Amino acid sequence: MKIKQIESFIVRAPIDSNKVYWGAGYWMADPNQHPGLPDGHPGDITTEYPPIWRLRPIYTRDLACAVVRIETDTGLVGWGEAHTPVAPEAAKATIDALLAGIVLGRDPLDIQPIWENMYSSMRMRGHSTGFLLEAISGIDIALWDLAGRALGVPISTLLGGRVRDRIPVYASSLPRVHARAGEAGYQGLADLARSLVDQGYHAFKVKLGIDIEQDRHSLRVLRKAVGPDVRIAVDVNGAYDLAQARLAGRMMEEEGAYWLEEPLLPENWRGYAELAASLQIRVVAGECLFNRWQFNDYFVAGAVDAINPDVGRAGGISECKRISDLADTYGIPFSPHISIGSAIYMAASLQWAAAGANLNMCEWPMDVSAIGNGILKRPFQFEGGAIRLDETPGLGIDIDEDKLRHWQVKVTS
Repeated sequence: MKIKQIESFIVRAPIDSNKVYWGAGYWMADPNQHPGLPDGHPGDITTEYPPIWRLRPIYTRDLACAVVRIETDTGLVGWGEAHTPVAPEAAKATIDALLAGIVLGRDPLDIQPIWENMYSSMRMRGHSTGFLLEAISGIDIALWDLAGRALGVPISTLLGGRVRDRIPVYASSLPRVHARAGEAGYQGLADLARSLVDQGYHAFKVKLGIDIEQDRHSLRVLRKAVGPDVRIAVDVNGAYDLAQARLAGRMMEEEGAYWLEEPLLPENWRGYAELAASLQIRVVAGECLFNRWQFNDYFVAGAVDAINPDVGRAGGISECKRISDLADTYGIPFSPHISIGSAIYMAASLQWAAAGANLNMCEWPMDVSAIGNGILKRPFQFEGGAIRLDETPGLGIDIDEDKLRHWQVKVTS
């Protein structure tokens, strides 16, 4: 069995009910106005550290990703996805111009040597993260899907065996509240949290990181809305310097938050080590890290209490399984990070989670039906705060290719 074709294409779809993705709605509405501050307040305060313009990522207003389709000379097809919330064209170009030539003609079961060949292709030129690893992720996921389909077993079986067939998930993410929204904004947040609990979630994540007392109010409103037993995780997307992170972390401890995610910029692993040593709340990082060597630096430094690697970003299933196994030797649990993307990316995360002894819980997007359940012949089975897996080979999903292709971006030359 040999790989005869590798196709990559871009998918772009609206979020449920044509809503805007929270990142675009929050950060991109007015690039000159800090959304956490009242109207009329200067947007870029030069005395702040870190300055707000360092923390302003680019977001699109919809769901976008680069999909990979690999076909063998026996007619088997495997699906993969590169997590690319912005500029999926870059991952597609990397696949088409660099990686496809490495993979074509190979035995699709040679997953590890193929991964090493792809990674080594640009290693001496300093490309160990970013678009290259996202592109590798897409191909790697497709190879695992092919392997499972060829052997008639789920990917989790090939990863050493399924530890669980119910993957606990948390809803992600409740948005930050604009200062200008006032108390009505907080009540809207509370209503959304209650609706998640009514759906069966036992945990959810909220975006904070603007003002400590404003964030305290958000947590109190949420706790009152959902009661004492629901886990409330907090993500601040690198909003703090070390001193701010300590103050915010202690406030979150007082308010019963479950974890503090991405408190500092990802380059500052020394700051993470100091922070983790000074707080009782779990310090979580990993969505902005791309390979086992980066994670190992964090582990050796004692910089995290838990990690959340992204299977569509950190080298695919192959590298993420190595990362989570490495974390287990340090007694560190993992929670797969799932941002915006398709059912392929979500299913890959579930298969990895099913095979990980040190799983905590898996992130689960709230608004992805167009290219989530919307492209599946059978929807994901959510019940009691978990996704139930069956014995479907490979990724464990049956993709309706026509529905997926409906969202394909037509490329004109």
